Amino acid sequence: MGNEKIETQIARFERIIKAATVMSEQEKIALAEWEKTHVTGSGDFGTRDWPGWEAIISRILH
Repeated sequence: MGNEKIETQIARFERIIKAATVMSEQEKIALAEWEKTHVTGSGDFGTRDWPGWEAIISRILH
């Protein structure tokens, strides 16, 4: 994996961590519900794959 791809992934994880600190209760519930269905231990999905992150990240970047 190239350095640019690693740096991009690190930046995304940093945004997710920041987003997690400002989530509303409704967003926390939505994430938990999504995880129950999608994060099964198969490795197909992880918390980082939740589609709701984009809206939160967009909100905190503006």
